[in-house]
Amino acid sequence: MKRRVSRLIVLAAAVALALSAMAQQQENHPPNNNALVLLLQSKGILSSSDVASINQASTPDEASARLAKLLEEKGLISQAEYTSTVAPANAAALSVTPVSLEPSKAHLSNAVLHQQSPAQTGQTPIGTPPTPPERPGISAVAPLRVLPIDAPKQGGMIPDIHLGSGANIKLYGFYKASAISDTASSGGATFGSQDWPLPLLLGDTTAATPDHNPQVHLKARSFRIGMQTEWVPKNSGFTITGRVEGDFEGDYTDVSNRNISSVRSSQFGLRLAWMRLDHKLGGLPWFAEFGQDWSLLSSSLPALFETTGLGVGMGTLYERIPQFKTGLQFHAGDLKIQPEVALVLSSQGSSGLTTDQHLRFGDAVGAQSDQPGVEARVVFQFPLSHHWKGVAPAQLIFSGHHSRMNELIPHAKEASNTVICETFGAPCTVSIFTSATVPNNGFDNVQAFLGASNCPATGTCTLFNLFPSGAQVGNPQNIYTGEIQLPTPWVTLVAKFYRGNDMRFFFAGQLNDVFNNLGALADPGDANGISESGRAILFGCAGGVKDKVLVNTSDCPGTPVLPAKLQPVGGSGGFAELSFPLSRIVHADPEGANSGWILHLQWGTDRANYADAAKGNHLGRTDLDTASLTYRLNKWVTFVHEASYIVTFTANNHAANGTVTPEYLQFGPTLTRQAHNWRNEFGPIFTF
Repeated sequence: MKRRVSRLIVLAAAVALALSAMAQQQENHPPNNNALVLLLQSKGILSSSDVASINQASTPDEASARLAKLLEEKGLISQAEYTSTVAPANAAALSVTPVSLEPSKAHLSNAVLHQQSPAQTGQTPIGTPPTPPERPGISAVAPLRVLPIDAPKQGGMIPDIHLGSGANIKLYGFYKASAISDTASSGGATFGSQDWPLPLLLGDTTAATPDHNPQVHLKARSFRIGMQTEWVPKNSGFTITGRVEGDFEGDYTDVSNRNISSVRSSQFGLRLAWMRLDHKLGGLPWFAEFGQDWSLLSSSLPALFETTGLGVGMGTLYERIPQFKTGLQFHAGDLKIQPEVALVLSSQGSSGLTTDQHLRFGDAVGAQSDQPGVEARVVFQFPLSHHWKGVAPAQLIFSGHHSRMNELIPHAKEASNTVICETFGAPCTVSIFTSATVPNNGFDNVQAFLGASNCPATGTCTLFNLFPSGAQVGNPQNIYTGEIQLPTPWVTLVAKFYRGNDMRFFFAGQLNDVFNNLGALADPGDANGISESGRAILFGCAGGVKDKVLVNTSDCPGTPVLPAKLQPVGGSGGFAELSFPLSRIVHADPEGANSGWILHLQWGTDRANYADAAKGNHLGRTDLDTASLTYRLNKWVTFVHEASYIVTFTANNHAANGTVTPEYLQFGPTLTRQAHNWRNEFGPIFTF
């Protein structure tokens, strides 16, 4: 009995001491009355004892850690989420199990019974600040991925706008202003003054100019805005997402109130517009997408500051294109494998279109093939290491594209698009709605062929007689790529290789498309038809020669007159980019002023087959070397200085007998086989 009394006395004394200590602590550290804690208490998530234990924290960091531990114990966040919020080493010290006043052995610790110090028991004394939780470090450089494979989660987007239909909307975009200096330009009346780079020697081919046309630009038209949408129908396994995006990188205005100031008033243009459905098929993520999105050839892009062209003709193969796309994702541990296939708009980016044709329909040869293009890609995504923090997974990507182009030549050459009339005796000009191409589309009755086997009984026929239903010729367009993206804590490597033909629409192949290849046919002299896209297509016959007696007549030795084959210009190219997270490498303070330094080094090349390009624009190769230093002031503002060296080489001429001769093009006051440009661009980007 005496032993029980003595134990109760000891217990009462211990409880009194504990209550006194708690009262003293609350006096020294009044409740923090955190608004989030009070909100969670009002919703019944936290009890009064939970709130009391949080209020006992001596620092805001300790209070946050206690709140995180409570949420983890209640099953509201996972252990992994808790660990990423509070350092694992502090988990034991930050236990927030409510104190029980019931005198059980579990709470009569050795510290009370034997009056041991906290250092002896390994426990943190009440009122002693714990070790602050680990702050997130500086992330490695993530590759620029316009086609990520991570499936959207239902309710995974934090919206800016919630519509009554249940759809959520989030806005995003950036402002960019930059100052640009070029030591040379592409030249000529067409390319002589632009604020983004193209391969050199495109325009200075007709007349000498005083210099290489150095220029300075201030550009403020790189404003981009987008809208991301999400809608999850009730009682449905589908997630519906979409995106609409545009910018002011388009053409300039041509209206009376802006013609004088059009150089600073570019027009808005559509970049992306698509809708996507996500669901599960047999437990596997599946999606279907409809609209305009990045081509499947565009998986890897360089982190260039210059975004109007983004390396056009310099190793960056990409395009945004209308498409119907679907894909399925397979998992094997941390390995994700996603094959995709798409039906896409078929286009060549025809080089002979007039401004009128560009405004009316853009391009026609792809649609005239009566079939869509087909693209496919497969992505392998995997982490290089499970121990690296803040590092994106790696990707290995293969993709391909196939489509077909058709050029149509009408039977009769169209009439002039103007006619002469008389009004009260005075002549006048009236425009009619026909092709604006000069010369007009179709065949004429000028060049005649004598002895052609496909000529009617008269023996002498013009192209107009030989092809009473017109003619059509076509060519394939085939491209494939191999890409790799390897992020590490110290450097991120992105590399891409491509090969194909007729790559003008994808800003490659030195912007060549196709050329006339007569092969075994002889060109007896300027016999051609003009296609609807304005291309002159040659015709000839095997063994044909120009008639020495009859004017505008050629002799065919009993062979048919046939059109030339449209031969696509082949080529290859790619780029390699190294991105260094300088701030992470030197262990800068993640919250400090030097936490946002990144260095990008990039080399790109785009090459056309010289034998093909000699029959096109005579450009054989353009290389791009770029160094870009980026400083991120905060999550909204970034400053960039990008220095580039651009060099273009002409394509040698290849004669039928195998002779190779150099090609010279005009560059400034001289003829040259090589031209270069030093380009610097600096400016801020405001991201929202």
